[in-house]
Amino acid sequence: MTDDAPVVEGADEEVARWHRRFAVELFNRSWDLLEQADRSPDEDAEMLAAAFASAYHWGVVGTAENRALGDHQIAKVASHVGQPALALHYARRALEAIEIGRFGDWQVAAAYEGMARASAVAGDRSGRDYWVQRCTVALGAVPDAADRSVVAEQLLNLPDLPSQEE
Repeated sequence: MTDDAPVVEGADEEVARWHRRFAVELFNRSWDLLEQADRSPDEDAEMLAAAFASAYHWGVVGTAENRALGDHQIAKVASHVGQPALALHYARRALEAIEIGRFGDWQVAAAYEGMARASAVAGDRSGRDYWVQRCTVALGAVPDAADRSVVAEQLLNLPDLPSQEE
């Protein structure tokens, strides 16, 4: 079995289609909620549940890249709902999988942005700055302007850290 093959052996094609459908729909739902300006606490909980559910379904039928991007989405959502430990855990998982899998330049830049975001939410200024710098350099290698723009915009919208006392 290759890494790109479905994880569940013997699953029939209809079940696999349902897993793919749920993976995509739940990812898109979590993304839609991420883009929503004012979310209620219930919507934050739904957003996190949708990200985890999407990652679960990709874990059943997805490729290594799908699974890495699922972890990245969990990290991003956890950052947005103020869960720094969860954000850092999944950002690291995504980064490791993306570096091992060598999926593409925009995925590397996105993983660095995810680490910067998770570090910022955790209050780690030096970590945030390190990953911002790595992401900025990585963006230079992203050939597609649309992909580059998406990651660059996310990088510009990192959460603020409290100011340091001198």
